[in-house]
Amino acid sequence: MERRFTDDEYAEMAADFEANPPTADEIVGEIEVNHAILRTGRPPKTAPARGKTPTTSVRLPQELRAQLEAVATAEGVAPAEVIRRAVGEYIERHSA
Repeated sequence: MERRFTDDEYAEMAADFEANPPTADEIVGEIEVNHAILRTGRPPKTAPARGKTPTTSVRLPQELRAQLEAVATAEGVAPAEVIRRAVGEYIERHSA
């Protein structure tokens, strides 16, 4: 069984990373962080509660809804996940 790090060990690693960030020659390729993709969907019911997640409803034309469902099916995710990714990407691109 793999050993898990303690909170103190994580804090120590974070402090070390902040004090000694990686240099350009230590990084291979381009690093892209997309917070919308990092999210993996609803946590399992056995996970501890982390508060309420607000919902937002939108109306979509039937053709757009069909395209949304096709993309979701092709990617093997729920339509809501495609919407979360799209909104996250839009906000990331249009933030000041």
